[in-house]
Amino acid sequence: MERVIGRQRAIVAAACVLVCGFGIGAIVPTLAAQSPASAQSNGWAHVDCDQEAAGALQRAIDRARSGDTIHVSGTCDENLSIAEGKNRITLNGGGHATNHGPDQAVSSISVRGMGVTITGLTISGGRDAIDVGRNGTAVVDGNTLTGSRRFGILVHGSGAATIVNNTIENNPSNGINVTTGAFAFVGVRSGEDVVASPNIVRFNGGHGVTVAFSASARIVGNTIGNNTRNGINVERASYANAASNSIDANGQNGIFVTENSAVNLGSDTGTGIYDAPNQTVANNALRGIACRVGGAANGRLGTLNGNGGATDFGGSCVNSLDKSDTVEP
Repeated sequence: MERVIGRQRAIVAAACVLVCGFGIGAIVPTLAAQSPASAQSNGWAHVDCDQEAAGALQRAIDRARSGDTIHVSGTCDENLSIAEGKNRITLNGGGHATNHGPDQAVSSISVRGMGVTITGLTISGGRDAIDVGRNGTAVVDGNTLTGSRRFGILVHGSGAATIVNNTIENNPSNGINVTTGAFAFVGVRSGEDVVASPNIVRFNGGHGVTVAFSASARIVGNTIGNNTRNGINVERASYANAASNSIDANGQNGIFVTENSAVNLGSDTGTGIYDAPNQTVANNALRGIACRVGGAANGRLGTLNGNGGATDFGGSCVNSLDKSDTVEP
């Protein structure tokens, strides 16, 4: 009797080796492109869009927990949503991955979570390449944002964004649009940086950077050029600090401020990135800085210039630019 039981146990053990072995072999290839559970528990996952079924990156975002990093490779074709409550998620494309949003009714990447980081991706398509809103917050660092239906980056609805080291080009409207109570650092990570992390904002079909509808921004150290309209546009009760930027060859003015808005162009003295004035090498089409309808400007003119002259302030505007640095037309 013991011999029979022993044989039965041996048969069961052998069968388990065969079945379990084949089972694991069959399962592992389907998960190989995504990180195994043990790796995901360590705070990271990997999605290879060239190898996985459609929607893989969104599924990884939906599974992610606070603090997780999703490493992305290949070419992804998704409209991604990082929803409210998906906080401190990082999408890292390593400088090579791409994401194209095929649905132009929604953004290529929408951020509603807090503390989200998007880095190392080429992002195109969608209504906007990146949309940060409804109290969401994001760091947008080291991406190329191009070919959306509207804006390169939209920050709105009391959202906040830190926008550094990006190339934002060839979008049909504004390169960066900060609006409706939102705030953005553009070119710096905080008010304490000593070196800028500049963006290149160029060849967009609207303004390079717009701040509008009670929004505010700190725009420091960027190259803003060859946009169809104004390089920096501040309107509708908004405020911007703009220092140390190169603002060249825009189709209207280098800076335009209007409708009870104000700009501070660095400081009256000093050479730090928050103090130094803005510069123009290739003239903007109209003026270096223009103001209308209750706008105001303070700080130094620097070499801001346009084909029509350096400044154009309407009668309702406040011109507090340092007089020693201002050349009236």
